[in-house]
Amino acid sequence: MRILILTAIILINFILQTTFRVEIFGISPNTAIIIVVSFAILRQDVEGGIIGFFTGLLHDVFFGNSIGFNALVYMLIGFFAGKPFKDFNKDNYLLPLFLVTIATIFYNFSHYIFHFLFRARLELFEYGLNIILPSSLYNLALSFPIYIFLYIVNEKIEIVEKSKRRIFK
Repeated sequence: MRILILTAIILINFILQTTFRVEIFGISPNTAIIIVVSFAILRQDVEGGIIGFFTGLLHDVFFGNSIGFNALVYMLIGFFAGKPFKDFNKDNYLLPLFLVTIATIFYNFSHYIFHFLFRARLELFEYGLNIILPSSLYNLALSFPIYIFLYIVNEKIEIVEKSKRRIFK
């Protein structure tokens, strides 16, 4: 059941993110990063990495210049966002905001390195000011409501899973 719900969330997010582009200053939010970081915090590092991999692979298949780049970046984001938080109180809402901001900066900076720096385009300050900063702020603003929604969904899934485990004991 968890796999079906997570797949549905990732696909719905992908469809909404690619069809309804709400841009501010030419930047649209990357809600996939918010979903990967949120599930990494809620379900720890391995599931965060798996969710990140498949989310990135979906982006690579449809929009990537090469297959695997986004899958690797999202997988790293999911793995490292969930790594140190095994004993973390999931009701704390400040950590997801911080991690989404760091993950957005990492994602955009990795895109800068592999798509611009290797082509000898060295406008890091302009890229940071025009792309990294606005997208980080945009994702920061959206991360709180999305994290709350995913937290509630995760709690409901865990209640169902816990009741199914009691049947077999």
